[in-house]
Amino acid sequence: MLKKSIFLLTIVFSSSLYAYKLTIIQGISRSGQTFITRNGKKDGVQLGKKSTFTADNVSIIAKAIQVTREFTQWEIENNFTDVPFRKGQIVTFYDTQEYLWALTPEKIKQKYVKSQLYSPRKSVSGNTSFFRGLTESVSGIEDRSVSRGGVQFEGYFERELNPNMAGAVGLRYTYETINVAEASLSSSRFIGIVEGRYYFDPMRSFYGARVSFSIGFGYGQSSTDTDGLVSSGSALLLPITKLGLHLPISKITDFTIESAFEALETVEQLQDGTDQATNVNNFKIGVGVKRYFE
Repeated sequence: MLKKSIFLLTIVFSSSLYAYKLTIIQGISRSGQTFITRNGKKDGVQLGKKSTFTADNVSIIAKAIQVTREFTQWEIENNFTDVPFRKGQIVTFYDTQEYLWALTPEKIKQKYVKSQLYSPRKSVSGNTSFFRGLTESVSGIEDRSVSRGGVQFEGYFERELNPNMAGAVGLRYTYETINVAEASLSSSRFIGIVEGRYYFDPMRSFYGARVSFSIGFGYGQSSTDTDGLVSSGSALLLPITKLGLHLPISKITDFTIESAFEALETVEQLQDGTDQATNVNNFKIGVGVKRYFE
């Protein structure tokens, strides 16, 4: 009797497991009310059939309005809702007319479909930013009226640690103009940078864009030219705090808009051999392009 009960439970569990099928969204209409999947008459789909599709905790009922051997066009039941999927997405197809609010289908998909399992990605990016100094203090010099600003060029290599966390290393070149009452100075810096980055989940209602928050530090070399007299020394960025918006252009390319606050300290040796320390708080905004390795 016990063996029969176990056998019956196994059949029930297997039936519920294999009731969930996977299909690929081949296309979505401009109206957002119909979509096409890669399954058709060969898979038992008939004209007028109603089924449930789930993905990312979203569930809809759709009716087959056109069926061929390989493909089916589905129309969602709710005219006030657009298709919540994207082209190329793998969704769970369930032969029922009830909404599936439970997460079971998506858990099954993530467990048994390798393509849905997370794989860390690597990427390279290039950014251009314009910045402006907000506050300044210079050792040995009383408060003065000063205007600082310039341009930065950065390149980064990034590796994801999980779907939301990533680490990045990069190199920055900065050219800055410093205007004071007595003179106009120019400064250049080469700085290596290390950052930790957190990416929030994609905003599906806004083109799949992601917001990121980063914090990091940098160290490198600085030089300042004052009427032909050059002083040079070290430059320290600590901390670097960034807020970014990443808009997907394609599967492997993002367009990025970033803003940041940074604390910069430079220690340069003057012509008389003395060291001069400068502390500056900067604000910057810029754009960039990130490309993932396939």
